[in-house]
Amino acid sequence: MESCTCRASERRLLRHVDGRLWVEACDTVRIAERFGTPVYVMSEAQLRANCRAIRRAFAQHWPGARVELLPSLKANYVLAVRRVLNEEDVGCDVFGEHELRAALRAGVPAERISVNGSAKNAELLREAAQTGTAITLDSEAELDALLAMQLRAHLRLRVRPDHESLTERSDFFPDMAIRDAAQLYKPGIEPSAARAIGLRVLSEKNLELSGLMTHLGRHSADPAVWSKMAAGFGATVAALCRAWAPWRPRELDIGGGFPAPRDPTDPERRPAAAIEQYAECVGTSLCAALRAGGVEPDGIVLQIEPGRSLFADAGLHLTRVRHVKTQTRPTPATWIEVDTTEMFLPDLMIEHAYFRPVFASRVDEPPAGTAHIVGISCGFDVLARDVPAPRVAAGDTIAFLDTGAYQDAAATNFNVLARPGTVLVSGNRARLVKRHETLDEVLGRDAPDAPEVEL
Repeated sequence: MESCTCRASERRLLRHVDGRLWVEACDTVRIAERFGTPVYVMSEAQLRANCRAIRRAFAQHWPGARVELLPSLKANYVLAVRRVLNEEDVGCDVFGEHELRAALRAGVPAERISVNGSAKNAELLREAAQTGTAITLDSEAELDALLAMQLRAHLRLRVRPDHESLTERSDFFPDMAIRDAAQLYKPGIEPSAARAIGLRVLSEKNLELSGLMTHLGRHSADPAVWSKMAAGFGATVAALCRAWAPWRPRELDIGGGFPAPRDPTDPERRPAAAIEQYAECVGTSLCAALRAGGVEPDGIVLQIEPGRSLFADAGLHLTRVRHVKTQTRPTPATWIEVDTTEMFLPDLMIEHAYFRPVFASRVDEPPAGTAHIVGISCGFDVLARDVPAPRVAAGDTIAFLDTGAYQDAAATNFNVLARPGTVLVSGNRARLVKRHETLDEVLGRDAPDAPEVEL
């Protein structure tokens, strides 16, 4: 038996036992046999450990009242996974009315939910106000809609600092500086507009302005870049506090974007720094910028919205080999054809991610050569290129690591493929907490015999 990962906490998630990959105390090969493949797998122990590690890291570098986690529901909205987070006293960030309803259905207390996102419609604003969730305003139009409804509401403003000092290249847009790439992202209010909107909110007796929010975003895994982003947010907060004096925030939300430890998004496949380094850089710079602007951080709650850094390494994706195909001409090549697809691992396409493959049923066998691992869709569907691979056969299990964030949430039905279910592992027990989709469900919205209407 040996550890196959790089962090002490990850030993809860992955181990080698008798030539197979185990997650916690469960054999991944048996999981594949029992629940079928492809399938997403989440480790409860790793998820809890990540919650505690992130909260502890930021608390060490924040002098305010406390640190709260509001992880994005969109990163993983499996209800059973969300209930684990409820037990860890973790709130959430939601985007749109369906995410809000899903969070409430999963038992997230309304007061621990931030309703975020751009272009909120009246239905969402009304539901958020009536349920008592915090509404993170993204425009003056949203404020106008709330005022027309004459409802009491708890508000924050989402601001988008200029970040003029961020001249480093963006990992997502390598031809652009981060300061420019950040302006492509639609959510957020530029500071001068936020000043005017905040003054309007503060003049309304039914509205409470409790804080400010920004999304720092994973344009870079360099902690020094995060330090600059935090300083820019702190300077913006301080300027708004002066404009709204004597107003002072009860909470500051720095959003998410912190990379997962193995950082599948890194263009050069380098692991990320430890979460403690990001916490130190962000906390120190944010505090310094606030104090420089005349705002003492003591007593302010720091809120964080981790997505990939919380969920990614708590999950893996299991698939089984269907066929091994080789050729010798015009160039030698081997393809390991498996029963999953990039449609179920969409960040392969969206973020050009690299999800490290592990040959779960043959972890101790040496490589016999290199191969491409390919999926079942009609596209190129290359899941991993030029992988050192043992001799595998039909039925062997392969695990793709770090798939706990966004992959299930963004999976598609291309080629009329039914999306995989999710297994939650806790110690030596596992359960299917989200069942595999069926063909009837894939086609359930079709109405080929619908009656015509005259227009």
